[in-house]
Amino acid sequence: MRDFDFDAWSNLARRSPAAFFRARERVIGRMIDGHPPAQAARLRELQVQIDSVRALAGSPMKATLELTGMIEDRLAALRARVRALQRNASELEALRLNLLKGQRNAPDGDSWR
Repeated sequence: MRDFDFDAWSNLARRSPAAFFRARERVIGRMIDGHPPAQAARLRELQVQIDSVRALAGSPMKATLELTGMIEDRLAALRARVRALQRNASELEALRLNLLKGQRNAPDGDSWR
């Protein structure tokens, strides 16, 4: 997006909204197509959700608020996943330390190697 020209897009939207939306769709499609297939599929689904929210919101401000809420929900889900991974990592570390402790305390013939 380094070459994004806000004024050009704004002018296109004013002059020809239909052309603006066609160009917007092409640019978004190219950006999505630049990702690996699995990511591209998820990005297409996300774009469909975004477009649906925008179409049904009734106003740009309401769409922005709804999309912000959607982003907040996704961030909350990511935070929950991170916390779960941290708990799992802590549990695995505790198990690893217990195994090491058991190996050190085992008689020579009973070592778990």
